[in-house]
Amino acid sequence: MERQREKPKEVTKEKKEQPEKELEDLRKELARLKELKKQKELERKKEAESRVEGEEEIEKGYSNSKSQEIEARLDKIEDFLTSKLGEVDLKAYEQNAEEVEQELILIEREIVGEKGVISKEVSTYELLVNDYPWLEEKRYIFMYTLPNKKTDLKDFESWKNEWSKILFDYARYAILHILYLRQLESEKPFSKFEDRTEALKEIAEELVEREQAEWLSKSKEKLRVYWKSLDNWAQEIYEWVIEISPLEPILIFEIRESNKEFSNLPKDDIIKIFKLLEKDKKGEIIKADNGQISFKIRVE
Repeated sequence: MERQREKPKEVTKEKKEQPEKELEDLRKELARLKELKKQKELERKKEAESRVEGEEEIEKGYSNSKSQEIEARLDKIEDFLTSKLGEVDLKAYEQNAEEVEQELILIEREIVGEKGVISKEVSTYELLVNDYPWLEEKRYIFMYTLPNKKTDLKDFESWKNEWSKILFDYARYAILHILYLRQLESEKPFSKFEDRTEALKEIAEELVEREQAEWLSKSKEKLRVYWKSLDNWAQEIYEWVIEISPLEPILIFEIRESNKEFSNLPKDDIIKIFKLLEKDKKGEIIKADNGQISFKIRVE
């Protein structure tokens, strides 16, 4: 007897409309970044005119390659955001929207920064080396090899403990809340591992076991690192709101543009923070008709 097919679950109107609203926000953010990129390139062009000839050529060569790389990344995002021409593919949205949001945040930091992502990577690595000088010492080259947990359990536990501290501090110094392990494989000091994929997964698992991180994907490619608790972020955001806008509701995009450490917090975390503040009676969450969420603090 032929098995009866299950009826597909009906998607509510609200659930259908929400992704489109959020995608529209991402499209607006993309347009804003493209305009910001143009403005920054004009500023750098004017600065370059005042430099001596040799310096100008070096800066020009770097700027052109960096500009082309950022432009390609923006174009890739634009392809995704416009591919359905208004008809949202819910599954594709759920799989990619958060990564798009994080990528836009990183691109903005690169556009605004004087030397873009290269400057960020170097400074983060330098901070790590300052705390863990053995990262560049030849006698500790063995630390880039993953010990065998079956035959050398003690060495494996010691290795995992030390590297989990480094991964935690990497996220903290780079001001990253979500780490993509595949991206880390090409960044110092993790690019020096013999088996980068396996080593990073073992280190990440150690942070998860310590409750300092959690996996955001079943494939264990995306890791949320809690180098500061949501309670601490809630207090910082609350104090910032009191300082800049104690009488008006604060929107999520305003937090994004704050240029503070919490500006690139995942959207879900920001909503959790709003709920924490509301629970502590420090204000209330406001939901607009268009789906936007804001937070109005309570002035004592």
